[in-house]
Amino acid sequence: MTGKFIDQTYQFKAAATENIRQQWHDLAYMDGARHKLDVYLPNQVKPQAGYPVIVDIYGGGLWRGDKSSFKMNPALQLLAAGYAIVSPDYSLLWQAAFPAQVSEMQAVLHWVKQFGADYGLDGQRLALMGESSGAQLAVLTALQRPGTALFDERWDNNERAPICAVIAMYGPYVIDQFPQQFAATKTQPKYAETGSAGSFEGQLLGKKRPVDVPELVQKYNPLNYLTPSMPPILGIAGTADQVVPYQQTVELMQAAQDLVGDHRAQWHLVPGAHHGITDFMTDEIVQMKLDFLNEFMGGN
Repeated sequence: MTGKFIDQTYQFKAAATENIRQQWHDLAYMDGARHKLDVYLPNQVKPQAGYPVIVDIYGGGLWRGDKSSFKMNPALQLLAAGYAIVSPDYSLLWQAAFPAQVSEMQAVLHWVKQFGADYGLDGQRLALMGESSGAQLAVLTALQRPGTALFDERWDNNERAPICAVIAMYGPYVIDQFPQQFAATKTQPKYAETGSAGSFEGQLLGKKRPVDVPELVQKYNPLNYLTPSMPPILGIAGTADQVVPYQQTVELMQAAQDLVGDHRAQWHLVPGAHHGITDFMTDEIVQMKLDFLNEFMGGN
């Protein structure tokens, strides 16, 4: 056990970008201090239509984090295969209540469609990739469409880049299930406040216990937005995760497979892997991501 998640100290640690020849920083995707993004291009000849794009969304419980931090390093592993990386910031929960962050990610898609070509990006080939709460944002954003509860009509489908694929790393999805899921595998949660109003999932719900606001839990539950026409999703989690139960990924992906099959909904558990990027940067996982992206984004 450790202190409360929201009380942990935070210090920015930059990603390893010094050898990337073409990069842009602090491009505004909408008005607001946290509404900027960075772009990184591969060190290789640009395809005629531009580089396929990975929008990489960092985690941090929606409570802390910054674009182009070390959490972007797994995405940077894909640069050599010809994928450009877009790293956006978004409002943290103490700055804007959820689901403002989902709307902001829709605005990023709009920016890629409208302005990406100016930076060598192919706005027709885009994937979302996220870790932890960034995976939650990636999945929820990918599943929104006109008429769904979290869709922001300002960013209409015809004006935003289409999502060809999603890679979701150890994300939280059904956020009232943490205590039961940890108990089922006899896993000791890292944070004692798990399931309480003071937990990171409680902060997302307006500082309420998940069990006390079932309607909000369901509103933010991506399983309720799955459809046969959803983008392909690759879900990856570690069996030793003490922050987000790995069953969150398993149950999401099993529900997705029921709709689209195990080709368009793939999942992989890493035995003994913990929460965070460290255990997920192996050659095997990089190749798994590339195989998935190359198939559903057409390669480069």
